[in-house]
Amino acid sequence: MNLGADALVADVKAAIAARQGVDVAEQCVLFGGRQLEDDASLSACGVSDDSQLYVSLRLLGGGKKRKKKTYTTPKKQKHKHKKVQLRVLKLYKVDDSGKVQRLRKVCPTCGPGIFMATHFNRVYCGKCHLTYVYEEGQSA
Repeated sequence: MNLGADALVADVKAAIAARQGVDVAEQCVLFGGRQLEDDASLSACGVSDDSQLYVSLRLLGGGKKRKKKTYTTPKKQKHKHKKVQLRVLKLYKVDDSGKVQRLRKVCPTCGPGIFMATHFNRVYCGKCHLTYVYEEGQSA
């Protein structure tokens, strides 16, 4: 196509529409790796006499790809269950006389075999949620 150096990009689109029958609104004119605006002149965009302009059709979609989130704090480590051999031996103690003594308090509502967790100021049953809170001078 023969157009003057002072021609606009819109003039190029109109000439392509007249020759090929493609709607002006559907066209994208590219030069030097960037898209040219309709109101820009060819000489201002750096187009010379023997330059090649690329014309492509507008596509639907083409939204930007979303950036992957970067988290500022590391992920919380999940609690791993520790398997200890013969752990039940920590719950009982055998005296010199051979008498078995419980080291933990048994839950009165759940019955024998269900022990209460010992905390610094309370004992707590994980099954029935019964809690006994110690007062200042009292301990287990």
